[in-house]
Amino acid sequence: MDSGKSLPAMKPNFAFLSFLVFSFLISWSIDTTAQPTAQRIFTQKMDLPGNGDLGTQVLRMAESFLGTPYVASTLEGNPTEKLVCKFDGLDCTTLVESSIALAIAKNENLNYEGYKTELTKIRYREGVIDGYPSRLHYVLDWIYENEKRGRLEDITAKVGGVPFKKEINFMSTHANFYPALDNTEVWEKVKEQENIINSREHSYIPKAALQKAEPLLRDGDIVAFTSSVEGLDCNHMGIITKIGSRAYLLHASLAGKKVILSTLPLAEYVASVPKHTGMIVARMTDQ
Repeated sequence: MDSGKSLPAMKPNFAFLSFLVFSFLISWSIDTTAQPTAQRIFTQKMDLPGNGDLGTQVLRMAESFLGTPYVASTLEGNPTEKLVCKFDGLDCTTLVESSIALAIAKNENLNYEGYKTELTKIRYREGVIDGYPSRLHYVLDWIYENEKRGRLEDITAKVGGVPFKKEINFMSTHANFYPALDNTEVWEKVKEQENIINSREHSYIPKAALQKAEPLLRDGDIVAFTSSVEGLDCNHMGIITKIGSRAYLLHASLAGKKVILSTLPLAEYVASVPKHTGMIVARMTDQ
């Protein structure tokens, strides 16, 4: 979905960009070879400048991934469910989760083990890895659980959202797409979770109303795009950066094959994707 237009001019953040260059240069002179790759990258990201509210810090961490290769299904393929901590290849979900966990780690002065604990809490129900169904597979469930523990707020209704009425059952009705669902017990647990999701009330901002909502968005807001696919809640997610009153999407792009900033403002970007029907918005909460 590359429009061929040049990237919009981002808000100047010269201190941040200078520090990125400086960190890259000095990293060659620091002996971190004893650290695993992920831990070494974590250490470097904790040295990035940190200021502003938590949402701003989430955006700064996401910006540090610009150019990182897109890798699909980064959480799949393990024989047993375990925490995947990967910085050198991201999909849309792991970009968002990693940026949030890094911002929290920076804000709360956590070490690498603390970061992994926070990532686990973001990604898994009640922060406990208990097999495939414990992962928060649906965005609606992911937002609900992270709002419940006080890390973010679903602000969709506050910025122009209307009721989102849709039966969510894509995983249980497409079990052939998910090898883990070959196990009947696992399938039944996922189906039960879908039933719980469907028992809740949800909101979304229809595609046609997105431009009116843009001025109400902030740097670091988490957005997910509702789907025209039967049974599926959302197709894609990313992080907002504001340029004037317009919002742009920072995301791990399948089409772009890397983490990019959208060339189109948010409303136009969503309009360009036929399977996107609208948007859900969550905002980080400073505790």
